[in-house]
Amino acid sequence: MRTELRFACAAVIGSLLAAACSGDSGTTSGTTGGPDDKCGPAGGKPEAIPDPAIHTPRWAFEPWISKDISTGADTYELVAGFAERDIPVGAVVLDSPWETHYNTFVPHPTRYPELPKLVSDMHEKGVRVVLWITPLVNSTSYDLEKGGDSYEGASPNQDQGYTCGFFVNEGAEYSWWKGKGAAVDFFNANAAAWWHSQQEGVLSAGIDGWKLDFGESYINVDTVKTAAGDVSHQEYSEAYYKDFLAFGVHRRGKDFLTMVRAWDGSYGFEGRFHARPEHAPVSWMGDNRRDWVGLADVLDSMFRSAAAGYVVLGSDIGGYLDRDDKDLLGDEIPLDPVNFMRWTALSALTPFMQLHGRANLTPWTFPEMADEVVSVYRYWAKLHHELVPFFYSLAEEAYSGEPGIVRPIGAEKDWPLDYRYELGSAFLVAPLLDGSGVRDVALPAGTRWYDWWAPDAAALEGGQTLANYDSSDLVRLPLFVRAGAIVPVEVGDATTGLGTAASSGQLTALIYPDTKATTFRLHDTDDAVTTLETATKGAGFTVSLSRALRDTLLRVRAEAAPTTVTVDGAAAPELADRAAFDAAKSGWFHEATTRSVWVRVPAGDGAHTVEGG
Repeated sequence: MRTELRFACAAVIGSLLAAACSGDSGTTSGTTGGPDDKCGPAGGKPEAIPDPAIHTPRWAFEPWISKDISTGADTYELVAGFAERDIPVGAVVLDSPWETHYNTFVPHPTRYPELPKLVSDMHEKGVRVVLWITPLVNSTSYDLEKGGDSYEGASPNQDQGYTCGFFVNEGAEYSWWKGKGAAVDFFNANAAAWWHSQQEGVLSAGIDGWKLDFGESYINVDTVKTAAGDVSHQEYSEAYYKDFLAFGVHRRGKDFLTMVRAWDGSYGFEGRFHARPEHAPVSWMGDNRRDWVGLADVLDSMFRSAAAGYVVLGSDIGGYLDRDDKDLLGDEIPLDPVNFMRWTALSALTPFMQLHGRANLTPWTFPEMADEVVSVYRYWAKLHHELVPFFYSLAEEAYSGEPGIVRPIGAEKDWPLDYRYELGSAFLVAPLLDGSGVRDVALPAGTRWYDWWAPDAAALEGGQTLANYDSSDLVRLPLFVRAGAIVPVEVGDATTGLGTAASSGQLTALIYPDTKATTFRLHDTDDAVTTLETATKGAGFTVSLSRALRDTLLRVRAEAAPTTVTVDGAAAPELADRAAFDAAKSGWFHEATTRSVWVRVPAGDGAHTVEGG
């Protein structure tokens, strides 16, 4: 098995770690024993933890950032770097190492001396905090990455785990990329209670989620011995992911989440699904190369996961690995700004957008193209932020039985070298799979499509292929909007062209009426549903809203300027331009550059109908 651990044993670390790599993975450390009166929870009975309802909180759809080998100080610096460049950030992940040992749940006193304050400060900035973790408790710990920590002795919590028999396979130890340790038995109620009690400190500090890495994959046996008897390795894996989610939600509420692996086949492991879909609020395709091979791997894993029912999917922008996971002794993969920008665009058009790399990339890491990369990243991060109402609503609908958000086109055999997908029923995304900026784009039949980058152009008929579609402009990725689409967005400024600073605090809805009526169920900020519906009406259009929780700005596709626009049956005043529209409490104007009519619907109870013609 080629892993980071084997790479380190062969080339980096000394005899101690080399011995850990070559040792028998079934050896034990310490003495295992059955539970005694010191091994159970207070009161003698473990707390009952209910199964969590599948839910992905709204904040999870904001752009995320993450950094390997970080500290409290450089976490502040990282978040500030994005803010200074006017790039939105909704969450930051504190990856390993952040603890005193693996895995103690105790913040490292030097790296994170004031973790509760850091969490509180991040929350004041509107940034959520997620911590990395795995289910292994180590007898030997180490960091192979530059700048990591050194550790003396076993994790302090390991001895009690052995004394009480809280580990699977009678305490067998397994080598993984952060050391050598035993795995917690999630089928043992007392072990789970012990594990939960250790999480209380950081949960009380207000963390918002766990990044659950795949340490359980290193339990290299098909059958796992637990307190409930023998279970398959897959059953153990699923129990690990479920337990962290259930307890986190139990303690912190429905806005707590876990970030997990869906389909993954990296580091020579056989590809498999890790967490079950119902225990996967966020799924990321991780540990991919930072090149075009890695980008294709991400799409393959994402499509497999989407087809299996996973809903909120994404990847590490630009890839995580700076070397091939199948040859970690090989040459470093060059940092490619074009690949990074194309990957940024793709990530923005998935439900989960996260920047995380072994090389600790930022958009300003590329000295020769820093301004261009930052500009491209800003556009896509802001668009992703604006799409939060769209993504969140689609996720809620998917959890109620509707189709998922990422919808692969074609059969699995047809995915390679294409990887087109629909985003909800609104968008067609055609990823760029090499550095040329050019590809063929087949438009699905049965509807018309609007080119996102040519809003003043006529609709394109589906069923045709756009040969050599040119996206040489590095901000662009082939993106099309289906006739009938309704896309709610939150706009804060003019960066993406979907509004202005005056749009802030209001709902904007992009409307593309078709001859057949279409609807969108918006799960709004008060957790109630607003239904939007649209259709063409003769040479004009109609849009209805079941309510207007706040002022709503409609951008309605119209091939020609209407002569009149009515809101709830009353004629709305025609305004001269965008500035007049932003200043007015009601009214409409025609925007020729997008072939659109902008209409303001004031907040108010009851349904509303807008007609233009």
